[in-house]
Amino acid sequence: MTAHRITSSLLLAASACAYASETPVPQQVQITGTRADQRQRETTAAITINHADIVRQGDQNLADVLKRLPGVSISSTGAIQMRGLGNGYTQILLNGEPVATGFSLDSIAPETIERIEILRSTTAELSNQAVAGAINIILKKAATRGQRSMSASVARQGGAITPAISAQLSDQDDEYSWSLAATLTRKRNEKPFTDWQEQRDASGALTLLRRTPQTESGRTDALTLTPRLNWKLTGGDTLNWQSFAYLRRMDNNTRADETALLGEHSEYPRNDADFIANFIMLRTDVHWTHLLADGAKLEMKLGASTNRRTGTFDFHGRDADGKPLGRHHVDSGPVENTVTSTGTYRHPVGEQHAIAIGWDASHAVRSEDRNEILFDGDGRQTGANNADYRANVNRLALFAQDEWQVTKRYSLYLGLRHERLDTASRANATNAPDALDNSSSVWSPSLQSRYELANKDVLRLALSRTYKAPPLVKLVPRRYTSDNNNNPTNPDEQGNPHLRPELAWGLDAAYEHYLGGGALLSVSAYLRRIRDVTQSRLFQQDGVWVEAPFNDGDARAHGVELEARLPLTKALDLRANLSRNWSRVDNVPGPDNRLENQTPATVNLGADYRWPQWTVGGNFNYQAAGPARQSVEVLNSASAKRELDLYALWKLNAKTQLRLSANNLLRQQASETYRYTDSAGSVRRIHLTPTHAILRIMLERQM
Repeated sequence: MTAHRITSSLLLAASACAYASETPVPQQVQITGTRADQRQRETTAAITINHADIVRQGDQNLADVLKRLPGVSISSTGAIQMRGLGNGYTQILLNGEPVATGFSLDSIAPETIERIEILRSTTAELSNQAVAGAINIILKKAATRGQRSMSASVARQGGAITPAISAQLSDQDDEYSWSLAATLTRKRNEKPFTDWQEQRDASGALTLLRRTPQTESGRTDALTLTPRLNWKLTGGDTLNWQSFAYLRRMDNNTRADETALLGEHSEYPRNDADFIANFIMLRTDVHWTHLLADGAKLEMKLGASTNRRTGTFDFHGRDADGKPLGRHHVDSGPVENTVTSTGTYRHPVGEQHAIAIGWDASHAVRSEDRNEILFDGDGRQTGANNADYRANVNRLALFAQDEWQVTKRYSLYLGLRHERLDTASRANATNAPDALDNSSSVWSPSLQSRYELANKDVLRLALSRTYKAPPLVKLVPRRYTSDNNNNPTNPDEQGNPHLRPELAWGLDAAYEHYLGGGALLSVSAYLRRIRDVTQSRLFQQDGVWVEAPFNDGDARAHGVELEARLPLTKALDLRANLSRNWSRVDNVPGPDNRLENQTPATVNLGADYRWPQWTVGGNFNYQAAGPARQSVEVLNSASAKRELDLYALWKLNAKTQLRLSANNLLRQQASETYRYTDSAGSVRRIHLTPTHAILRIMLERQM
């Protein structure tokens, strides 16, 4: 379906709904009521998860919270996915701003989050880099007079202990308020996994079989700080300053011991690698709100962030008897700095329109120094390489939007955003490509409509144009090498400065049935048509296997989502959601030619039961998987995930409560398979990872 046909159909549907409704009646917008009531009233579709639901199960990290939300899944690498799509298709926002590359879900404690918003369709005010949708994580903003609260927890996973302590302080007077949340954690991990590698010739005969058990162990110390200051100025203006700081030190060791059951060993059958790194993620925003005449309002925000890492990597390669064969030492220090500026002017026009215009600009620079030295088994230097990489992106977006209460039952949102990207890439390294400068611009119209039926049920329809810009790390042509056993299933990885943005048209529709008392049943469907889709391409360069991203034609994605929230009694709540996703990449032959790493389906079933001083509950999460074809030669697959989480909350008194949680009680082994097949035969690698239950006890105290 072409874009103009979709637009025409939507406008016809909007007109039909408008004429079928009553004449316009002024509408009073209330902000009180239940979460379902607010969702029922809003024109723009959003699912809001409040603080109580976020902390309900006592999760240690944000990933466990997100995996239970409608249409959300977590990939094996920890990436957040909507509609089964991560890899940049899902936009992650922190207080309405895109997070930096390398953002870790572990950096935000669930206790510090005020709410999470799931945005299935875009609005002009927020970034349109949200092909699959956006997840907006809102940190706590409200400051309570004299608040002093602390929580301490201990979690155990696979024999490793993770202690954590959190504190939240706040105070206020008539014109000034402040708050500070801090979390300190120390995590130890001991994670075993096993790689199997097999190779067959053109006739199918087995020519190589290797088994490599490995153990990854280490320690991670992390500190998160989220300070906030609020001022009430004269004339009703407000000034807010909010910052986010995440400091992490990682000391990690990986050991491998290969057994060749058939055929020869790899270059380094026994090897170990040490990685020591310090991560610093800092972000600060100043937000000014100025009230004007006739209900108009001007909002401006200035922000800056830095995301940097200093790391040392040492790889030691040995033969099957443990004799040293070589050493690879790397010092690297990627840094990504960003400055942002946003502004919005809002003005009500009569009683039916709310107009807004504004801008959104940013300047981002990523630079990386990489110094590596090679040694032989006797410790003599055999080679060295020093490389400097740099890429920067300037972004400027202008937008306008109109929220229009057409009739008492029918409302319409119209938005238009123009976004321009200017990208430059430079490299000072051996065999590096020439300097590259690219520019692109995207017009992104968006339309969302809401029609309320006589029984208060809601019909929604939305059209949007979105895009996916290549992240800076993918534009830098830096080579990430595999230190041992380079082959089609374990290639080096490299960026591509020639990447172009992916463009997409999207159609969303939903029916929401409200039962009262916060109960809800809903069904939604979506369709995406993506142009210039990015696919990983495998090739050989000077005898070395390399994987790099390339733009490769068009793709389609569609799916359905079901959601139910049923408070059966004052004590018992039931909830469930289900999503099913399909996709197809045109330039990849089928079957299984879906978008890379797309999750085909997710299911969540949960319940909570409350007594006067106790609350118990749990959630079952299922995440489907299966084969995904990357090219004619490459086919990857993964196992499905089944996780059972239970919790209990005991209110000891008015200010103290004890929370117990147990996650991943089913402890299913995870497997990933990578296969390469050509006329000479096939290579297959199977990665097996056992999983462990996480047991956590947390004491929370209000001072």
